[in-house]
Amino acid sequence: MNPVMKYYPTPVLTNAAEKILGPWTPRRHVPEGLNSLRPDAKAVGEAYTIRLRRSMTRSRANAARVLAAYDAAPPNCIVVVQLVDDVGGALLGDIIAHRLHKIGVSGVVVAGPVRDLEGLEDQGPALWYREAVTTGLETAETETEVQVALDIGSVTIAPGDIVVADRDGVFAIPRRHAEEFVRTAETIVEREISIHQSIEENKKLFEIFDLTDAINS
Repeated sequence: MNPVMKYYPTPVLTNAAEKILGPWTPRRHVPEGLNSLRPDAKAVGEAYTIRLRRSMTRSRANAARVLAAYDAAPPNCIVVVQLVDDVGGALLGDIIAHRLHKIGVSGVVVAGPVRDLEGLEDQGPALWYREAVTTGLETAETETEVQVALDIGSVTIAPGDIVVADRDGVFAIPRRHAEEFVRTAETIVEREISIHQSIEENKKLFEIFDLTDAINS
């Protein structure tokens, strides 16, 4: 397996961001307000991006482009969908999710509404989403952009960036930093294993973190 594509827990990646990019940087890589459909879901892959916005005109061509955008998602990717404005309802439901599962995508991140939660859980890939609604996407009145950089709050996700998602949230790694994140995450995981072992040995936290002198000062 390509080491860049290995799964690491998102909290480990936030710690890695502080070491690589500096304090207060993790939030630039964590789209907020996203919920995991399945509590135990984990996914990692390269970002395949879709941006949807309201069209000024209604056409069958608009509908075809929306569906083709989902059809074109490559296997093992993370599909990331951004909503620019109101497109009538959910950006994804159980039918599109079923298709993405059939393609073999690793996961889907929807910065917007979804619907058909029961069907999504039964037939779709791992999913992170903002909210659930009952209304569907007006595909004929929706413009589609594919493989463009998305700005989701303060987070930019470009095609090919590495996206990791789990029950704690979603983390986006710029492609240029991916290998450095892998190396740093490995050392953090090893360190945490050692910390937990020290806790099992009944050591105090300030001792584990080498703060004995500070607590006595």
